[in-house]
Amino acid sequence: MARISQRAMNNVVIIAMLIMIALFNLDSLLPKKNTIQTRSLLPEEAYVLKIEHDNNSLERIGQQWRQKGPDTSLTVTPDEQFSHWQRAKLNPVTEVPESIISTQPYVVVVWLAGNSNGNVYAIYPNTSPVVIKFENNWYTLTNTDLDKLLPWTL
Repeated sequence: MARISQRAMNNVVIIAMLIMIALFNLDSLLPKKNTIQTRSLLPEEAYVLKIEHDNNSLERIGQQWRQKGPDTSLTVTPDEQFSHWQRAKLNPVTEVPESIISTQPYVVVVWLAGNSNGNVYAIYPNTSPVVIKFENNWYTLTNTDLDKLLPWTL
């Protein structure tokens, strides 16, 4: 049987431990794929101040919401409208039809507390389901309807 000195045995233990650490952390060492996942229309735990579209807006007034714009006879109350924004989901789209790119989208800006820039959504209304471009990614809108998010577009 071969004899190993104390110093050599320490080196074997150190190398074995480094290999074990590398194996346990192998998934964090590999590059991650940039996959887009389903997400909420509004960021989680965000404090929304205002949602703007053209001359219309949904504004926070204390704990309540107020709709402002030229049309005063909307079918959706401000609180219902905001609840639809909260529950809306975005599902990633792999292919976007060419006809969408040539149409004019609704540009909606959502202002969040603590952010100097608003979140900009390009909403393409004449599609089924509704297609949204956000942060240079394409999504479809689920869990709500566009006429509930933007009741003034009817």
